[in-house]
Amino acid sequence: MDHNRYINFLAKLSVDSAHPGGRRLSDGLIRDALIHADDHVLDVGCGTGATAALLAEETGAAVTGIDLHPKMVERALERAAQSKHAFRVLKGSVESLPFEDASFDWIVSESVTAFTDIKKSVPEYYRVLRPGKRLAAIEMTIEQPLPEQDSEVIKKLYGVPELYTVEDWRNIWKEAGFTQVEVLKESDFSLNPGQDELPTYNLTGDLDEEAFEVWLDHMQALQIYKNVLSYRIYRVTKPVTEA
Repeated sequence: MDHNRYINFLAKLSVDSAHPGGRRLSDGLIRDALIHADDHVLDVGCGTGATAALLAEETGAAVTGIDLHPKMVERALERAAQSKHAFRVLKGSVESLPFEDASFDWIVSESVTAFTDIKKSVPEYYRVLRPGKRLAAIEMTIEQPLPEQDSEVIKKLYGVPELYTVEDWRNIWKEAGFTQVEVLKESDFSLNPGQDELPTYNLTGDLDEEAFEVWLDHMQALQIYKNVLSYRIYRVTKPVTEA
């Protein structure tokens, strides 16, 4: 997965919880997952380490975050060093995870998989997950197929190779071997209203002309495509016995 303008924008401003639903959804997802202190959890595309830190703090589990962008990894390492609850941060690609088979009890993906080559990343998730264990992913999802012109605008802005409907995502998980595919909306979780719903953009920081342009394009796209550009939470399980 090459870095793109949108990912570079998030890294440049060290944006925490840039995924849809923000920290509030992360918190709800973690609480609903019932992760235990003896679990091993992988946060793929961990960004600045905000969710990895939250996972370690709220569950006591052994948490590992991995990201490919050097600025994101640098910020995540700083956060890990300052955290009272230890977690590990590695630089690497989710399309070729540097872990042995069946290493983790949970995998968390927050607006990451859609930016990757799913033919590589999703099988990697499956490989490193232990049998009977689960993956929770918050992913960009379109409500219906779009005209090619609109589709290309969104793909170019976010640097994603393709746009997927709910049914597309179902097939992606199932083709990789996952079972018990749950498709959830934010309203299906009990969320803490005190948590931030949206990411905080540090617009007084290192906002050069390119970053400002990306931010404006992003905000415009959210408005233009608000009825079709959405997201879902997917919870899937690696079967105990493979077919």
